[in-house]
Amino acid sequence: MTVFALDIGTRKVTGIIGYMDEDEILHVLDFETIEHPYRYMLDGQIHNIEGVAKVISTIKKRLEERNEVKLEEVAVAVAGRFLKTVTCELEMDVPMDFVDSDFVKQLELLALSKIPLSDQDGLELQCVGYSAVEYKLDGLWMKSLVGHRGKKAYVKVVAALLPNQVVDAMISTLKKVGLKPTFMTLEPIAALEITVPEDLRILNIALVDIGAGTSDIAISKAGFIVGYEMVPMAGDEITEALAQNYLLDFQAAEQLKRNLDSFESVETVTVTDKKVKIDREEAFKVIKPTVEVIAKQIAEKIVKLNNGSPSVVFLVGGGSKLSILRKELANCLQIPEERVSLKSVEQIQKVKSHKQGFVGSEYVTVSGIAYMAASGSGSIYDMVEINGQKVKLLRIGQGQTVLHALLQNGFNLSEIFGDFKPPITFKLNGEIITIPQRKLGGLKVFVNGVETPLYRRLKTGDVVITEKNNTEDDEQVLLSRYVKPYVAIVDGKEFAIVTPKVYVNGQVLEDLNYQIQEGDIVEVEKMDATELMKRFEENLQVVQFYLNGEKKQVKKHKLRLVEVKEDESQIKVIFQTEPVKIQDVIEDSKPIKIKLNGEEIILNRKNNLVVVNGNYVPVETPLEEGMEILFEPYKPIVADVLTMLNINPRRIKNYTLLVNGQKASFVQELKEGDEVTFQFEEKTED
Repeated sequence: MTVFALDIGTRKVTGIIGYMDEDEILHVLDFETIEHPYRYMLDGQIHNIEGVAKVISTIKKRLEERNEVKLEEVAVAVAGRFLKTVTCELEMDVPMDFVDSDFVKQLELLALSKIPLSDQDGLELQCVGYSAVEYKLDGLWMKSLVGHRGKKAYVKVVAALLPNQVVDAMISTLKKVGLKPTFMTLEPIAALEITVPEDLRILNIALVDIGAGTSDIAISKAGFIVGYEMVPMAGDEITEALAQNYLLDFQAAEQLKRNLDSFESVETVTVTDKKVKIDREEAFKVIKPTVEVIAKQIAEKIVKLNNGSPSVVFLVGGGSKLSILRKELANCLQIPEERVSLKSVEQIQKVKSHKQGFVGSEYVTVSGIAYMAASGSGSIYDMVEINGQKVKLLRIGQGQTVLHALLQNGFNLSEIFGDFKPPITFKLNGEIITIPQRKLGGLKVFVNGVETPLYRRLKTGDVVITEKNNTEDDEQVLLSRYVKPYVAIVDGKEFAIVTPKVYVNGQVLEDLNYQIQEGDIVEVEKMDATELMKRFEENLQVVQFYLNGEKKQVKKHKLRLVEVKEDESQIKVIFQTEPVKIQDVIEDSKPIKIKLNGEEIILNRKNNLVVVNGNYVPVETPLEEGMEILFEPYKPIVADVLTMLNINPRRIKNYTLLVNGQKASFVQELKEGDEVTFQFEEKTED
C-alpha cells in the first residue's frame, strides 16, 4: 500500500510516497520539496492557509503525475510554540485470562481520557501524540503487558498537547487540496521513531529536530520515550541575524547560512544591490550570540525534561546542519562534542530511497511520519458525536471502535454489556451489520441511525446514540429500520416523497415490514440530490419568450439545493425556487485569456447589450411570458487590448500589429488564446 507523507515546515514543505516491505523497511519511491515563496508559517504554525495549500497542491500534483497515482490520504505531523505535555496514569482490572494488544490499547486510551481539554487560561487543547512510559501488572514493572496473566494492569502515559487552532489549521489546509489526514503525530515523535529504534531506547538519548521555526525535543530512557518539549527558536533566528548584519533579504541570508559549513567564503548581494564576499569565520562571529541563545534554551529544556544531561544527542532537521550550533549545544550540556551527532536519512537502516538526492538530516522527520503511518503506529484524530456531545477520539492503528469510544467517555463495562441472544448478521450495501439482541440491561448503540455492534470502527462525522435496554428485547429486525424515504421540501412546503428501491437477496422487495433473516444481503438504492432535483424540475411551470426573433421555452423557475438533512426516519432534501433570468438564457460572457507581446492577460468583457420590448434592461431581469429580447454579446477587438499598454499615439512613428502572426487591424475581433503582437518605433525628439 502506497503511503503519502508531508512534512509541513516553517520554511519548506516536503512530500514523499513509498511503501513498507515485510522486513519493515520504508522504501521511498519519490519525493518533492518546495520552499514557501513567502513566510506563510511562523514558529511551526500555519498562518496563511491559502498560501500553504498552494505549495502542498503543487507537491501533490507533481508526485501524482510522475508516479501515475491519485493521492487522497496523507500522513502529517504537527509542531508549534505552544506545545504542552501532561502525564496521566490508570489502573484497571484485566477482564480476561491474559492481556492482549486490544486491552493494552484500551488501557492507554482510558488513561488519555484524563487529559485536560483546556489550560488554566481557557485555551482549548488537543492531544497530538503520546507514549506509554511505564507498565505494571499486579504492581510489578513490565516492559510489555501483552501475553501476560494478571488481575490488575497499570499504565503511565505522557501526552503532547497543542491548541485546537494549530490542529484545525493543519486539517483545513489539507482539505483545501483534497487530502484527508488519516495519520497525525508530533514531529519529534516521528523523528525519534525512525532514528532511535527500540533496541537503542535503553540508552538515554535526546533527539532534537531543529527546523526553521522551532526546535522539537523527545527523550528516550530505559526503553521508553519519556517526554517531549519545544523551543520556539531555530534556524530562522540565525538567518535573521545574518540578514540584519549584512543587509540581506531573507532568501539571500538563508542561502548564506546553508553554505557556511561548505565554503571558506560566500558571495552574495545586499538589498542595495551591492556584491559582497563574506568570510566564514566572520559570519560565525555574527551568528554566535544567537546560536548561544538557541543552544542554551535547548539544553535547559533537555536537562529539565531528562533530570540531567543525556548520554547522547541526535540532531535532525535542516536547522541542525551548522557545526557551530552542534558544538555550542555540546558545551551547554557539558558532554563531549562527539556525543552530539547529526543524523541523515541515508544513515538510517529502516529507510531505502529509490530516487537519488534523498539525503540529509532534513528528510528524517518526513521519513518518520511515513514509517509510522505505514507500520500502523501512532495516532489519528476523529471528531464524532456521542449522545449530543462533540468528542475528539484518538485513533490507534485502524481506528477506535464504538467500545473504545464509550469507555473513553465515561461508560463502564457493566453499563455497556448485557446477556446476549444470538445476533443477526446481514449485509447492508456491502457492509456487514450485526444486530445484538440483548436482555437484562446493557446498551443499544446506534451509529448514524443504524444499530451497530461495539467492534465497529468509527470515523469523523459519525453520530453515536446509546439507549438503555432494560427489558428483554424480542423486537423483530424489520427492513423499514434501514430504509429512509427522501422527502422533497420546496419553498418550505412538502413537495414529494420518494422511497428508494430495496433489493433483498437480489430481488426487489416493496414490503418494508419484512423481517431481516440471518445472512440476508440488503441493497438500498442511494438517490443523489441533484438527480432528485432534475426529476422535480420537470413539473415546474414554463415560460415562453423570443430571443432575437426566435421563439423559445424554458422553465419559469429553477430549483436550488439548500441542504440535505437526515434523521432517524427520513432524508429531507430542501430546495428553494429562483426565477429564471435573462442571463440564464443568453450567451455566457466570461473573461478570455490572450497574450499581448508574449505576456498572458485576462480581458474582461464589457456589459452585454440587452434590449427588452425596446428598452435596455439588466441581465438580472426575470423572464416573463411573451418577453421579446434583443441580445448582442460584446465582442472584444484588438483596440481594447492595446489600451492596456499606456502608449501615447502621438509618439508612434511606425508600428507593426499582428494577431497570431498575421497582420491585423485595430477592429479585428479577438478569441480565447489569441496572441497579439504590437511593436512600434517612437518619434525622435527635435
